Amino acid sequence: MATLVLTAVGTAVGGPLGGLVGSFLGASIDRRIFGSGAKQQSRAGNLAVQSSAYGEPIPRVYGRMRIAGNLIWCPGIIERQSRSGGGKQRSGTSYSYSASFAVVLAARRIGGIARIWADGKLIRGSDGNFIAATTMRIYAGDEDQDADPLIVATEGLANAPAYRGLAYVVFEDLALADFGNRIPNLTFEIVADVDAPDAALIVADLFGAAQIARLVSRGTFPTVHGFAAMHAGSLRSQFEALMPIGDLSFADDGEMLVVRSGAAASITMLPASDLGTVLPGRADGVRQNDTRGALDTVPDAIAIGFYDPARDYQLGLQRAVRRAPAVRNEQRDMAVALSAPAAKALAERMIGGALAARTRGEIRLPWRHCGLRVGDTVIAGDDPQPWRVRNLSLESMVVQLSVERLPAAARQAVAGAIDADPGRSLASTDLPNGPTQLHLLDLPPLPGGLPATPRIWLAAAGPDAGWRSAEIDVSLDEGDSYSWLGTINTASTMGVADHPLAPGSADLWDQQSTLDVTLLNDSMWLESRSNRAVLNGANLALVGDELIQFATATALAPGRFRLSGLLRGRRGTESEIGRHATGDRFVVVEMDRLIAFDPPIDTLGRSFQFRAGHRSAAVREIQSMVPTGRVLQPLAPVHMTVRATGDGGYVAQWIRRSRAGFAWIDGADAPLAEESERYRIELWYSGSRIRLAEVTSPSWTYSAADRLADGLATTIPIELRVYQISGAVGVGNGTVATFGPD
Repeated sequence: MATLVLTAVGTAVGGPLGGLVGSFLGASIDRRIFGSGAKQQSRAGNLAVQSSAYGEPIPRVYGRMRIAGNLIWCPGIIERQSRSGGGKQRSGTSYSYSASFAVVLAARRIGGIARIWADGKLIRGSDGNFIAATTMRIYAGDEDQDADPLIVATEGLANAPAYRGLAYVVFEDLALADFGNRIPNLTFEIVADVDAPDAALIVADLFGAAQIARLVSRGTFPTVHGFAAMHAGSLRSQFEALMPIGDLSFADDGEMLVVRSGAAASITMLPASDLGTVLPGRADGVRQNDTRGALDTVPDAIAIGFYDPARDYQLGLQRAVRRAPAVRNEQRDMAVALSAPAAKALAERMIGGALAARTRGEIRLPWRHCGLRVGDTVIAGDDPQPWRVRNLSLESMVVQLSVERLPAAARQAVAGAIDADPGRSLASTDLPNGPTQLHLLDLPPLPGGLPATPRIWLAAAGPDAGWRSAEIDVSLDEGDSYSWLGTINTASTMGVADHPLAPGSADLWDQQSTLDVTLLNDSMWLESRSNRAVLNGANLALVGDELIQFATATALAPGRFRLSGLLRGRRGTESEIGRHATGDRFVVVEMDRLIAFDPPIDTLGRSFQFRAGHRSAAVREIQSMVPTGRVLQPLAPVHMTVRATGDGGYVAQWIRRSRAGFAWIDGADAPLAEESERYRIELWYSGSRIRLAEVTSPSWTYSAADRLADGLATTIPIELRVYQISGAVGVGNGTVATFGPD
């Protein structure tokens, strides 16, 4: 008769486990389905790391699981060059990288793919929308699927396999900038033929893959969220993870191999009068012979390693402890997706089962009990605690059973009754990406290198908390065609001013004015910083077209703040002070959240159109801008004085500023930042310009003779305007002084 299930099956069946090992990867399929009986537990970590090695096993996936897969095709990384500027200071050439490749996921047909992570970061939500720029095609693993057209175009039809019977995906032109210009480690949430398969379905499929049809299931089997059969070895190794979950048992009924769930197995009552049947020629009449193993043979603690769907399938660990401190610990890593309470209940059941199973017995019965099978549950006589049949033999019409104790039903842990803490995790949001709000910022130079071409900064965010990124495209032909500029993956903090920002001084801290702002969504936040931190550059924000800094941010309501302790007209924007209105844009300027567009200098005056949002969005934000080259414009001179010479003339003097010299340098002038020092002088009287001049030093003399030639009386006020000149974009911002009469 049959011995304990796995041993019996292991010696009876051989042959390759079809599809479990990818022969297309060049592996030598030299393992037999059923091994020598050495334990080979599933290693949960195998599912999380993508591989491109030959001979790696390809999992058979059931339910929902997060799988890394194997890289099976990649023609190489593609480098693209683009020019975004020019000039003497830098070449203006930038590089971008992308890759096309295929990843095999499963050795059986799947229903689809939900979420996808790259280096642990969500790049595709369950809605099917990608955050990264790419195109992906899914091949479910049908036996008649065609080869991918990109692989065909690259390798030729004769060299392009269709990988029939294997589920795989092909990525076309995945942008690699966010992944260190390399192919990232990709993991996929696989959705297989059934969402929550039961153990019987999984067992039947594995036997079918091994071309073993002599299998029937009986009873009610528990379901699992997901399971991955990973090993290229024996069926036994695959079942070791499933057996404790469903309390599975196998038996040979003479015609078929039967798999049953212990939780639903029928119980056979053995009358006390049938116990202790005597073998012919034997004098002993012992009804039952029991032995009990030492308590130290039972683990003090059992830990279950599993995949937790509530934590984006990150590895979880739940432990059951029978005594503390635990000296003998045992850990079972399973390629199974379970809830934390289910894993905890499983560990408790395994502890209970190990405690009970140390008691074993031998029972002899009359021949009429020969219908019993290995794995059956029996109650012997008046003993209420059940036994499980481990081995069975028939000798001289006497049935001899080897049995082991089962835990009493009342001691079986049930997942719903177990309180288990799954732990905290940094789960990626799977909310819809939502619409994008885009701001185009034509700003003076920000900290860092000084551009040699115009520069437009782009800031993006979304009104929804689920916003994650925006693809940015730019058009030079008013929207007829677009080219990809980049991806903004981090939202800028932005909103609107609730009232006009009052006038103030750009020379001192403005402790009188305050500004109330409403941010784009309630998840955005503003922080107060010390005065020293602000002077070092913290809390820089654009209000309208004025750059300010703030020391104090006071929360008024979710998404609303009052700003105070202001520095005004920062980085040369003092001319914008006093030009404010309710609803002015408010954007916190953090360079690591922005992307820059540097058009060639000869495009100044042309309109550029920008498109922002997710590529799959029905409507994308579109804005246009004509760059002024503000980053190249010289700053307005300061400290201008005009004094009379005593003979009817005047001398004007000023101090230049530099767009490359915002830092305070003791004992040295700020660098010039222009090709040469030149100033444009304009003299205005009664709304008309009456004199135009150019000088190469920070002073200008208006002689009495020039004044008389201009027809100006001594009692008439005159307006003097001074601008520093850039060789690239002409005059910058100006300084104004009024003088006369004497």
